[in-house]
Amino acid sequence: MSSQPPIWARPEPKGRGRQSPLSRAGIVRVAIEVADAEGLEAVSMRRLARELQAGAMSLYHYFENRDELLELMIDTVAAEMVVPDLPGEWRPAIEAVAHHSRDMFRRHTWVLPIFQDVPAVTPNLLRHIEQSAQTVLPLGGTDPGLLASLVSAVDDFTIGFTLRELSGEERRGRDWDSPELRSLLESGEFPLVASFIAADSPMPPPDFALGLKWLLDGFERELS
Repeated sequence: MSSQPPIWARPEPKGRGRQSPLSRAGIVRVAIEVADAEGLEAVSMRRLARELQAGAMSLYHYFENRDELLELMIDTVAAEMVVPDLPGEWRPAIEAVAHHSRDMFRRHTWVLPIFQDVPAVTPNLLRHIEQSAQTVLPLGGTDPGLLASLVSAVDDFTIGFTLRELSGEERRGRDWDSPELRSLLESGEFPLVASFIAADSPMPPPDFALGLKWLLDGFERELS
């Protein structure tokens, strides 16, 4: 295990050569572009070196390994979750944070599985958490456990909704009138689903704002 400080706490190393075009930020930018286009598995030091027209070993001057690169990639995209001009009221404020977060996840879908687990703690991720906690402060008061639960509830809803939304886009166009489905519906086992089909609305489009409203309504009822 490295005894060095985390990558974001270490100073930028001096470039090799008189006019090295490489920098951590530049490498991270290209890595994010590759991940956005092809997925995180496409990000390798060899691939980035090719994109940057540099030697693969030269990238190790800036990052000890791929994990350090990933940590800065996470920190860079986490900055997009922070709302620059936060509304003053708690409800519009947490709505703005949630929408910013969802927009980030949709732009950088490769980061969703990382946030499902426990991502590395980085400065911009802490800024997102701190800002989220500030928005729900009127509800949670000085109880740190309650504040953490409120922040987690909004983040978990946002991550889960976006995952379902993106997977639903892949499944859209499913044949709801297939013989197999008709046979199941005619069995009488699924009367409510059959009513959805009869109403021609078996899969209403996901509505993030409505789901978030229901969640925040619950906060307000319980805590206001």
